[in-house]
Amino acid sequence: MKKLLIIQQDDPYFLFETIAVLEKYQSAFKAFETTLLVSEVSYRRITTDQLPLFSGITTEPATLTGQHFDLSVNLSLLEASWDLHGSVDSNIKLGAQRINGQLLVPDLWSSYLLTLKAKAPFLTFHLQDIYRNILGIKGLPLMETRHTSIKQIAFGFCSTELFPSGEQELLITELAAQFPNTPIQEISEIDLVSDLSHTMYIGPATFEALRLCQAGGKGIYLSSHFQGLNLLPCSEGHLYLSSKGRQLKASEILPLVRHELSHSKEPLSSPHSLYRVEKDQLFGAYLKSLNGSDDNFPFYQAHVVLWSFLLDLHEINVEVTRCNEHQLQLLRANHQVLSKVLRLQDYAMASIDAIYQESRSTTANREKIDGHISNLLEIDRLTDQIASSFSLLRPVLDFYRIRRGQNDGLTLLEQSQKSFLTYSEEQQALRALEELFSVTLSKNEVNI
Repeated sequence: MKKLLIIQQDDPYFLFETIAVLEKYQSAFKAFETTLLVSEVSYRRITTDQLPLFSGITTEPATLTGQHFDLSVNLSLLEASWDLHGSVDSNIKLGAQRINGQLLVPDLWSSYLLTLKAKAPFLTFHLQDIYRNILGIKGLPLMETRHTSIKQIAFGFCSTELFPSGEQELLITELAAQFPNTPIQEISEIDLVSDLSHTMYIGPATFEALRLCQAGGKGIYLSSHFQGLNLLPCSEGHLYLSSKGRQLKASEILPLVRHELSHSKEPLSSPHSLYRVEKDQLFGAYLKSLNGSDDNFPFYQAHVVLWSFLLDLHEINVEVTRCNEHQLQLLRANHQVLSKVLRLQDYAMASIDAIYQESRSTTANREKIDGHISNLLEIDRLTDQIASSFSLLRPVLDFYRIRRGQNDGLTLLEQSQKSFLTYSEEQQALRALEELFSVTLSKNEVNI
């Protein structure tokens, strides 16, 4: 039997999502004897909570010594895992590895995964879909848990800055009065490893809430601002509310609960931004806006379209929501910055072309080459400053910085050729993002 190693040494949330993927798609791994290397801290958290564990799990890197694997995959963002993966004896390696001080990331989805280290404002793709694509699992039909009639409500207490304590107590009181036959429990009192398809959760997106809905529950997630798919379940139907920085009231949440409990087909109404988790068989989980969206949502939509193209997913139709004036201002600001980045890209490609021309010459001017290399380093420094200040653009900029680092040319000529190709791809991607911004700004409401 072939041997597969999966390295996942991140926090419990990441381990939880990894195990969920391995359990959902276990038929894809039936030809492998699988070893899952995890951190001691995450392992203790999961075993304490009595979650079902993957059978080949281990916390000891030393157990890998002397073993040969047919395939090894690093799903961890932890930098220590890069050196570990670099030392593993494996025929094929996917995910980050570091050999002789150089970070190697052979596949596109693993490059995308590493962009999460910068903690972008929202998660565009669900973590399970990222892992699924790194592992090469494409479009397998899944049986989704169907939410059935709700028989109990689980409540998670929110920050009082988002939801004042008096309003939270009022909500619980009103729920008990309006649904006397539906018990209400604090989420810490719920058995999270039982069948929870009869349970509705109301509260913030937490690890415990994620586990509850992974076990079949239905969620109404409350947040102060749009966070994409961070800590949301991968299954369909969950409701996600963003207050856009305002405080919540019990009277605003009650109609949403009634709507969900009654399975009403009527459009939802709320003074806050509402989203529904939906799924596409090939693409995975995504968020659909149900009313006026948060400031970051137009950027989320643009990123969904762009990354779907860059990561070789199928074509996707996204109905761009009508933007409010503040969203348009934010789009204009990022559009202007993106134009400046593209001008820097033009300068970079001119320098690379000059290096290429010099490297072809039998009388290459070393001083001229060093000058253009200095230009590239300065352009990279400026781009990094822009990425630090404009976090909504950072994932794309970081993605191509990682891709440029994969240059394996042995001569200056080969390096300049490969660098030119990578810069060309980055420029095309940034122009595509600029076009997405332009379309939204010029038409405001359009199908892409």
